[in-house]
Amino acid sequence: MTINRIKKINYSYTLKSDEKSLVKEKEYELIFNWQKHKDKKSLEKLLKAFNKLIRSISKKYISYGLSQEDLMQEGSTGLIHAIEKFEPEKGFRLSTYAQWWIKAKIQNYILKNWSIVKSGSTASQKTLFFGLNKLKKQINFNTHGFMGQNELEKISKILDINSNQIQNMENKLAMGDQSLNQKIDDENGSDLLSQLKDNSLTPDIIFQKNYDYTLKKKWLNESINQLNEREREIIISRNSEDGKKTLDCIGKQLNISKERVRQIETVALKKLKKNILQISSQPKEFFV
Repeated sequence: MTINRIKKINYSYTLKSDEKSLVKEKEYELIFNWQKHKDKKSLEKLLKAFNKLIRSISKKYISYGLSQEDLMQEGSTGLIHAIEKFEPEKGFRLSTYAQWWIKAKIQNYILKNWSIVKSGSTASQKTLFFGLNKLKKQINFNTHGFMGQNELEKISKILDINSNQIQNMENKLAMGDQSLNQKIDDENGSDLLSQLKDNSLTPDIIFQKNYDYTLKKKWLNESINQLNEREREIIISRNSEDGKKTLDCIGKQLNISKERVRQIETVALKKLKKNILQISSQPKEFFV
């Protein structure tokens, strides 16, 4: 019997009540009855008996903003999968084996539903998503701010993944999902949604655009900081919000010709594009 067919069994009662722990012999008997005869009463007794374990594991993940009832429901499917695969002849207790499947199901559910910006489901991505704070402590980074390049490189070596992926995950976790109904501090008490000019955009698209803009701005600042002092000054002066300075003006300021300023600007822009692509790990099309 497949897991999809198993899901048709109503096990919502496991969210409400527990049954006393089973002795090893009784536990094996119920598992055997389900595996060999698909005895629903045996499965129901196992679900009730391990309800406390499911609740305990799901409680550790409620900080991600999803209901514990939904997390427990996913944990129950993990338990059923464990019961299907369990091999009593190896002598272990079901609880030891089932914990991994319960956690895996809950974590996969969170990754799919935590944010409209989907997270990776590889082992290293899951470790990063659920254990970034522990990893920070492991490298003795105890502040609440964003990590620097040295800290990112340390975690990169631990997980064997690109430091840019770690930085992106840190940004995502810090930002979370922002509510479009969040009140803006003004006299009318209007929310963010009412301030949007283009009413044809959906909330999902709006959030994605805001999220992309935040990331792009962060990547741009990091890329500019990688330029040398003269290149930085020219790029900032040529693109200042207070007014774009002319080549001649910058040349006089730096005591070089305006043609030299143009040459430095051209080189700096190429470096800037290269830096942004390396830092972001995104294709060129993402910035169009």
